[in-house]
Amino acid sequence: MGGAVEEAAKSVSNLSMDSSSSAAAAAAPAEAPSKNALKREAKMKQKEEERRIKEEEKKKKAAATASTQSSKPQVVDDEDMDPTQYFENRLKVLAANKAAGGNPYPHKFLVSMSIPEYVAKYESLNNGDHLEDVKVCLAGRIMNKRISSSKLFFYDLHGEGAKVQVMADARHSDLEEADFSRFHSAVKRGDIVGISGFPGKSKRGELSIFPRSFTVLSHCLHMMPRQKAGPGTDNTNTKKIDSWVPGADKEP
Repeated sequence: MGGAVEEAAKSVSNLSMDSSSSAAAAAAPAEAPSKNALKREAKMKQKEEERRIKEEEKKKKAAATASTQSSKPQVVDDEDMDPTQYFENRLKVLAANKAAGGNPYPHKFLVSMSIPEYVAKYESLNNGDHLEDVKVCLAGRIMNKRISSSKLFFYDLHGEGAKVQVMADARHSDLEEADFSRFHSAVKRGDIVGISGFPGKSKRGELSIFPRSFTVLSHCLHMMPRQKAGPGTDNTNTKKIDSWVPGADKEP
């Protein structure tokens, strides 16, 4: 009987010691991390922050690119369009112009000289010369159009058996940049236009007129025949043209 009591007392004593040890272990402060562990943690946080900044920059660039592309004029390749669709689209453009209060067929346009006179007077300019203080007004038919960018369009202006290059640069135009791109995207081959600008030559030596203002006098509603330059084509201003234009003596 006495032995059983002693065994019970020892068990109670052991339980009390275990509880005290557990409490002491819980109360003891956690071991501080080492300097190397702190450095690793700091590097990981720095890399995560750099990764987050890069992701934000990518998103901003993507949004800016999408915004720029949406603001650029959507140019349809007329050469691949069905002639009937081309005609219908042109009629819609004219109707929209009238509805907005515009006049798609201006009453008149005063020219200061003909295209042959322009070529004869200014063909002696040096490459890259620009006579920005001189104002010239020309009229003719657009027979070719080339798009370099939303701020730069090239045209071949024909009249009376001669041609001159039109170098429409947004920097020289009276139009705002957005209006400039929208307007020139709507100009088509075959349109009769009036141009007021200054004479000059491109860096490659092409005699040109640089428009301050550009007016479509008569819209060509039907698709023009495609023009393909053959081998040995001469691009000088006064050479024979391939297509008939107003003022030419006869049809080719």
